[in-house]
Amino acid sequence: MKAQHVRLLLVVSLMISILATGCYRKKIQINETSAQNEVISIDQAVAYQKSFISGRAELHRLVSDSSFLPTHFDMGNAETFSKDAIALLLNVDGADSVRIYRGVNEKGQVNFILLPVDKNGKDIITTLIGNKLVLIPGIPKVQAQSGGGQAVEQGQNCPPCQIMK
Repeated sequence: MKAQHVRLLLVVSLMISILATGCYRKKIQINETSAQNEVISIDQAVAYQKSFISGRAELHRLVSDSSFLPTHFDMGNAETFSKDAIALLLNVDGADSVRIYRGVNEKGQVNFILLPVDKNGKDIITTLIGNKLVLIPGIPKVQAQSGGGQAVEQGQNCPPCQIMK
C-alpha cells in the first residue's frame, strides 16, 4: 500500500512539473525606461497607417504611368518577421538594437531590411547563420555567402494587413 502512495505521489508530482514548465514562457529582459521613448498609442499607430495608405493611393493617382508603381515601387502595408529572425539579430555579439532599412527587390516590391546595431548606433555586419543552405519559400535555393555579412529581409509581405483594435 505504501509503494502505491509513493508511485501516485511521483506521478502527480511529475504531472504538476510538466504542466508548470509547459505554461511558463521566459520573457526577454527589457529596459522599460528606454523602450517608453519608442512606444506610441495604438490610436496613433492606426492614424499613421491610415495616412500611409491614403498617401500611397494619392501617389498612384498622381503618377501618370499607371504601371510604374506596381512594377518598380510596390508598397505593401506591412511585413511580418518571425521571432526567430528578430532573435537572430538580437543575439549577435554587441547587438543593442535593430535597424530597419527600406529597400526595393528585383520584383519592384518595397521591403524592409533588418540589421543588428551596436550601442553606438553602428550597423553590425556579420554572418547571421553561418555557411548553411538557406531555404526561402518561393525563391530557388540560395547559398549563404561567407564573409560578406548577412541581413534579415525575407519577411512575409502583407499588403492587405491593417492594424486592428
